[in-house]
Amino acid sequence: MNHQIHEDHDSSTEHEARSPEVAGADSLSPASVPSGQVAEEPCNDDAGEDAADVETPSSRRDVPTALLAGIAGGVIGALIATGLLVVVDEGTSSPTLGASNEVFARPSSEVPRKGDLAAILAADVPAVVAVVADGGPSIGGAAGTGFVISEDGVVVTNNHVVEGASRIEARFSDGTSMQARVLGTDAASDLAVLHVDGAGLPIVELGNSDAVQVGDDVVAIGNALALEGGLSVTRGIVSGLHRTVPTSRSTSLVDVIQTDAAINPGNSGGPLVDFRGRVIGINTAIANPTSAQNVGFAIPISQAKPIIDALRAGNRPAYLGVTVDTAAKVAGAKVMSVAPNSPASRGGIEVGDVIIRFGGRAVTSWEQLRPAIRANPVGSSADVVVSRDGDDVTLRVKLEEDPGAS
Repeated sequence: MNHQIHEDHDSSTEHEARSPEVAGADSLSPASVPSGQVAEEPCNDDAGEDAADVETPSSRRDVPTALLAGIAGGVIGALIATGLLVVVDEGTSSPTLGASNEVFARPSSEVPRKGDLAAILAADVPAVVAVVADGGPSIGGAAGTGFVISEDGVVVTNNHVVEGASRIEARFSDGTSMQARVLGTDAASDLAVLHVDGAGLPIVELGNSDAVQVGDDVVAIGNALALEGGLSVTRGIVSGLHRTVPTSRSTSLVDVIQTDAAINPGNSGGPLVDFRGRVIGINTAIANPTSAQNVGFAIPISQAKPIIDALRAGNRPAYLGVTVDTAAKVAGAKVMSVAPNSPASRGGIEVGDVIIRFGGRAVTSWEQLRPAIRANPVGSSADVVVSRDGDDVTLRVKLEEDPGAS
């Protein structure tokens, strides 16, 4: 059977149906832990007896009535609601997270080492906020993390932290609390941009995740378990790059960063920073600790920036207008249909074409097409290289707003 997925709409179905559930960093039930209950680590729901799970670490609604030590059961149920999955091979207990394509661009002697943690925290913590949706977990709401990127109050977090919320609050480390409104969300990339009324607010510096290398030191800052007393800080390294984490919403988190810095429920939407305190990722998902230890995932900031910019301006992410065949055994994204009057149709993309490069980025699988498209701003033009009848053909498309993005 052919599995289909629309390049920028959630149309894939059976491909992820057999995948174990993943919990988003913000959708972790630990963050939504009821009063008096503590989840030590976020867990993923099982798709089968041997399936490995991944969860999103955010404090979410629908919290289980009891969380046992290790949060093996209750937390998972809450995480499923967030919709993140990790693909697992049948009959194995190890998550299949995509090919490891790490390239060591620097000699090991030049790998960034631990910076001054106190200096990092002094600069970054004031700009990191606890995001509380609909009153928080204790009354059926949710809790996660966000970070301020502009002095006038623009805040970035995960979509699953605030999705469906009628009231959102941003709590700063100095005790200040502000009401937040949504500027824009994108469920496919699990990103949301909020705004609080402020001036001269502390901000975090955004780094360059394209320069990140396995072994680099990182720090995760967040509202772990929605604990009283302020934000939590954990330290680790970049454990892997280019991981693919499918979600239960028929989309995938593609090319995400893997880290062993502890990410717990409530961390969703929080920053993963480098040894200089620059944000290189947005903490989003974790592997079920019953199947793996210290396996967390963050959306690369360089991948997120164009989407953040679009949402911040009240726009939608970029759109091409193709449907691709997820079952095709090709090194690229095979086009199954082209939407009429879309950037793809006007640019000359045809059914049967295999897209192998987009906007200068290699596309070696269908999962890589969406992030390649959305790395470009709406209104920009991009070169598309397709394989057609044995020849490589270069086309040019002008991207438009995604008509179906949330």
